[in-house]
Amino acid sequence: MLSTFTTYQLYTRDQSRVLDRLAADPVNKRLADYYRENIGKVTSVEDFMGDYRLYSYAMTAYGLEDQIDSRALIKKVLQSDLTDTSSFANQLSDERYRDFAAAFNFTAAAEEPDLTAQSNAQLQVMVEGYSEHRTKAAGAIAANANYFTANIAGVTSVDDFLDDDKLFTVALEAAGIDASIASKSFIREVLTGTKADEMSAKGDDRYLLLASMLPFETDGSVPAGGLQDAEHANSTAYLYYKQKGLEASPQAAALQVSYYESKIGGITSADALIENTRLLEVALTGVGLDSSIESPAYVWNILTSDRSNPNSVLNKMPETTTAEKTRKQQYTALAEMFQFNTDGSLDSGVPAQTSANVQALTDSYLENFGDAASQDDRLSSSFYAANIASIGSVTDFMSNSTVYDYALKAVGLDPTTESRSTIMRVLRSDPSDPKGYAASLGDDRYIRLASAFNFGSDGKVADVRRVQTESAQGDTIDRYLNLLDEDDDKAAVTTAVQDSQSFKSAMTSISTIDEFLEDSTVFDYAMKAIGFDPDYQDTDLIQKVLASDPDDPNSFVNKLGVDAYKTLRSAFDIDAYGNLSLAKGADGTPTIVSAYLDREIGRTNPELVDVAEGILAYNAGVPKIATMDDFLANSNVLDFALKAFGLDGEKLTGDEIEAILTSDLSDSDSAAAKYGDDRYLEFAAAFNFTTGGTIERDVSRVQSVSDMLSTQDLYLRQRMEEEAGDENNGVRLALYFKRMASDITSVYTFLADDALLEFVKTTLGLPDEFSSSDIDVQARNLEQKIDMDQLGDTKYVERMVNRFLAMYDLSNDTSSSNPALSILSGASYL
Repeated sequence: MLSTFTTYQLYTRDQSRVLDRLAADPVNKRLADYYRENIGKVTSVEDFMGDYRLYSYAMTAYGLEDQIDSRALIKKVLQSDLTDTSSFANQLSDERYRDFAAAFNFTAAAEEPDLTAQSNAQLQVMVEGYSEHRTKAAGAIAANANYFTANIAGVTSVDDFLDDDKLFTVALEAAGIDASIASKSFIREVLTGTKADEMSAKGDDRYLLLASMLPFETDGSVPAGGLQDAEHANSTAYLYYKQKGLEASPQAAALQVSYYESKIGGITSADALIENTRLLEVALTGVGLDSSIESPAYVWNILTSDRSNPNSVLNKMPETTTAEKTRKQQYTALAEMFQFNTDGSLDSGVPAQTSANVQALTDSYLENFGDAASQDDRLSSSFYAANIASIGSVTDFMSNSTVYDYALKAVGLDPTTESRSTIMRVLRSDPSDPKGYAASLGDDRYIRLASAFNFGSDGKVADVRRVQTESAQGDTIDRYLNLLDEDDDKAAVTTAVQDSQSFKSAMTSISTIDEFLEDSTVFDYAMKAIGFDPDYQDTDLIQKVLASDPDDPNSFVNKLGVDAYKTLRSAFDIDAYGNLSLAKGADGTPTIVSAYLDREIGRTNPELVDVAEGILAYNAGVPKIATMDDFLANSNVLDFALKAFGLDGEKLTGDEIEAILTSDLSDSDSAAAKYGDDRYLEFAAAFNFTTGGTIERDVSRVQSVSDMLSTQDLYLRQRMEEEAGDENNGVRLALYFKRMASDITSVYTFLADDALLEFVKTTLGLPDEFSSSDIDVQARNLEQKIDMDQLGDTKYVERMVNRFLAMYDLSNDTSSSNPALSILSGASYL
């Protein structure tokens, strides 16, 4: 007869082979296939317990086979809320019941989902998109504008113009005319006849504007010198952007600077400057003033003020409030940029601006041109967030102009020109379906729009469709964290990530320095990022730091000479209107977040910063995944997920990854199953891809695929332990302890579990009378003999197992020749 030690070695030396053999057993395979194919169909505790094959399989897997007939007990266990410490399952001393309850989710499956048109994650993606909408929208029409400026000078007749669709579109839309429905024969009459005057008489001056931009002769020829020179082409292109609401885009700003540089040299008086609205806009914006609210007459008075006269208009400007001080500083900067006399004239030979001031002003303009628009964007985002909560259908969406306009602009679509019927069909379609309506349009913007909302094919709000549920996302991150060796490192990274996400979330509602100072979440985070205790910081000093000009060597922050304050100031972009936003590094990470991570976790281990940044990037990337192609193309998401599931070293191709993710996990012959490795199954189970490659909506299942795989693995291990027990009960006890050891946190777990108690009594050589003593006495005895903190250490557990095997053979005399007995020599402490 083989010794207990030898038999144990036979089962553990190549345990995967043993498990594979058991899995291939016809009976076990039939039971596993049935469980895998049917557990997903269960919707309630009654369904589950009513199917004996499912019920008994799961009970066996969790070591509760002897309780199968205790249906009332098990029902109460499965209906327990494990988050409630007083729930039924949590009150039971046997951990197996809690493990069994944790493997299912009957409570959530029975709850009605809280349906919303847009989740918080989707909302954040949309707000982020809206903040860039001018740049994206301008980029979409930039080719037309550039084509116009490059080719309009080559037009020699009205026929040339009418035959060129791009020139036609830009010119008409610059005048506010919809080129898509305009009659070319009618436009011909406008440009060469009297139609423009006739339309003006009816109150429509758009056609007069078009005719003045394109001064064709009555015979259709162009005037001497050409139809438009570079200056007029620039003005038409700028007006084109302006009519699209994109005057605050980088493309339009570049046209403004070009125009300013070409015209400012010809300005001979202050009157000429303020009469040219484009020049005035550049000048005022360059110093942080809003040209739409400033009076030209007042500007003239400032430009002609004698700065040496204390009674001049400039010097008499009020300075009582912070806003008044800021405004005076801006106007002082404006006056210093120009060389006008007090009567608005210029001295002979003196230009309105020096070349250095032209450069400085246009540089400032390029920094400031979007400030007012950004302020408007924040307001629009607030209005949108308030309105989206009331949207319950596509019809609601279409009828709410605030939501409709914002959403379309956020994805780069023009709400004034898009077909409303097209938008309705897009919102009802499945964005992840390559054969769906959104994809059929061949424009990624429609896929982004559809994926930003949760409308069903009937137009009503439905469950959210996302590539990964929140729980699966959390599990993936936990797996990634588990790649770290030290628990302290895991905890530090987790805290840093949570703090950073709370900070970024809070910052979405922060737009001014005062709001920053009043919000404890963002203020405390920022102070910690620069190494200061927020409880001991003077908010008045921080206000002055943030209001300082970091480029001015004489500013408050630079005069302080404290690097930490300079770091704080550089971490925020603060415009001329006092609007505050996060400055970002080249990789898009807010610089204050990088500073926080470096200080909080990077000083002890720089590698932890990479882990934290990876998690933050993953969390930010997951909500943006709308299709399989998105997933495969997003390295932040894909690489992170592969590493989390231990597949980063497998060199999988995109096609192989797609095949794994679209596997039918109930099919033992699927692409994920063919590897014979649970890592692939767990990777596939972590995401919501269907076998067709689409992304399914969130559905509350009574058991996740991951828990289903765990149940099947536990079932096989139970069978392995039972088989081993048929040969030698000591082997079964050893295998059971080894499986349970890492989850044991209290000596009372040993005392509450008969199998574990027998294991520990045998290991420690405790007499049968041990169990008759007071329970607390038993516990103290075990605490003295077992190092509970090391039960997660495989080497320590293996030493306990080896001692048990030797003691078991010794007490049961299973073999006269037992190699395990040698471990007892000199061994007195586990």
